[in-house]
Amino acid sequence: MINLPGKIYLTWADAAFLEIIEHPCVPVVGELGDLVHPDNRASFDDALQSAAQIHAATVWQGRMHTKSAIKSVRISLTPPDTDDPEQPWTGVLQDLSDVMDLQSRFESVLDAAQAYTWRRDMRSGQSQFGIRWAQFAKHEDGRTSMSSDDWLARLHPDDVPAVRAAVQALERGDLDHHTLLYRRKLEDGNWVWLRVHAGVSERDGEGIPTALSGVSFDITSEIEQQQRSDLLNQELRNELSDTQAALERTAYEITENIPVGTYTMVLMPGDDLAQFRFMSRRFLEITGLDEELARADPLIGFTCVHPDDYDVWVQKNTHAFVNRAPFREETRLLVQGQIRWVLAESIPRLRDDGAWVWEGVIQDITSQKISEQAMRRANKKLLKFADTKARLAERESLLQDIHDGFGNQLAIGKIRLRDSAGSTDQAVKIIDDCLDDLRLLFDSLDAEGETLWTVLASLLERTVSRTRSLPVTLDWQIDAARRIKLPARVMLQAARIVQEGLANALRHADAQSISLIVRVERGQRLIILKDDGCGFEVDQTSTGRGLNNMRARAEEQGWQLTISSDSTGCCVTLDMG
Repeated sequence: MINLPGKIYLTWADAAFLEIIEHPCVPVVGELGDLVHPDNRASFDDALQSAAQIHAATVWQGRMHTKSAIKSVRISLTPPDTDDPEQPWTGVLQDLSDVMDLQSRFESVLDAAQAYTWRRDMRSGQSQFGIRWAQFAKHEDGRTSMSSDDWLARLHPDDVPAVRAAVQALERGDLDHHTLLYRRKLEDGNWVWLRVHAGVSERDGEGIPTALSGVSFDITSEIEQQQRSDLLNQELRNELSDTQAALERTAYEITENIPVGTYTMVLMPGDDLAQFRFMSRRFLEITGLDEELARADPLIGFTCVHPDDYDVWVQKNTHAFVNRAPFREETRLLVQGQIRWVLAESIPRLRDDGAWVWEGVIQDITSQKISEQAMRRANKKLLKFADTKARLAERESLLQDIHDGFGNQLAIGKIRLRDSAGSTDQAVKIIDDCLDDLRLLFDSLDAEGETLWTVLASLLERTVSRTRSLPVTLDWQIDAARRIKLPARVMLQAARIVQEGLANALRHADAQSISLIVRVERGQRLIILKDDGCGFEVDQTSTGRGLNNMRARAEEQGWQLTISSDSTGCCVTLDMG
């Protein structure tokens, strides 16, 4: 439980929470922000202020000091149903240290690829950036998160419409992934080019995207290199002489010294195939072609293409030549037993003599492709590890539910029957109780994403079926439970408290009427169980196992359980806040 705006003060925390922050009890903790690492405090405060202003859920990720270590954690905050600023928020603290340790193993891959990771939470409208990104984007003053508007403000105005349209398509779920290319301004006024591979990384129960993530590459040097190449080619075209020999000689002198391979192909009027007229030394090094053979037969130029890509590459080139269209494609080459990734680009123009000329460049992008593939493998392993960890946690929770519920009852029944301390009727009762608890467990697990009404309705239906022959009237008013949505494990605890209360009323109260009422008033969620039975002395029975179980479950969830009784009956009230 937390209080906003601006600060988090714990009013309640479960054992797992206290174990993460390594404190024995809540009062010792005080303000949670005191544990946040100084380098992350600014982003932490920004997240709290933003959440408080828009009254919306938010997620913050960073580092936290504990007694024994600096831990990587994620804090998820959820506002109350009411706008009352006095009402507490709820939060979840996750220890990501194991995941971050695994992620650190891939830092060398990120370094090699010059990659910068990021994640955008659409529910909070905040984008979080990796540490390497913060080092790269010095204008952010060390912050690791920012709003969408702040992020767009740092983009080149000419790039904003296309980037916004692509992001909106990802947010709507129209696209699963997309590649963006845009310019970003640094504090010193310089612009950098970024290529961003973005995709939907998280969805809610209905499949609607809730978070995007991706990796960005600084390709400023590549763009500048391409621009220089384009400038040189443009200058080359402006200075062409009237003869083809002058064209080839000038092109050779200019392009031999740039890091990309250049080439020229000419399709003369009436010819079916374009011919190589110029191939730079770098072009021949990348493709492994023999210049003389390639000039004599242009189809020789396709022999270096990887066999698996050959047919598609021929089709794409044929389309460009037939339609006199620009060409920009990637493919794999097989040169002396080695696989190389290349990017080829050419632009057609019509000469005065009716011939079509394609002037192009080819670039070896093998290292970039290897880095991208390594990054995808790393992300896949990271996701698999996180999924495995979540499954193990789910298994442990299920085993704990079995142990706390019918597993404990079966163990007690076994001991009593083995020692001949129980009758057949008592054994049947124990088995019935175990079956009821097992059904309740399954109902709560099946109701993941549903409301409390689903679990209570199933419980009451079974109760009515078992009490038809009894002189007791059951009445329930639980429609308000449709507005109470809780995690499956939490709903199970609420239902077990109701189950225990119903069992006590049916077995001991000698009641003629039992009612169950659920209310939601001004953000307060109440479950009220009443009977008109003989009543009992609450203080004298406070040590009973049933009542103690009910109190223990309520205390574990931070709820308030009130039990009152007199000669007119008993009333059990569960206040879930």
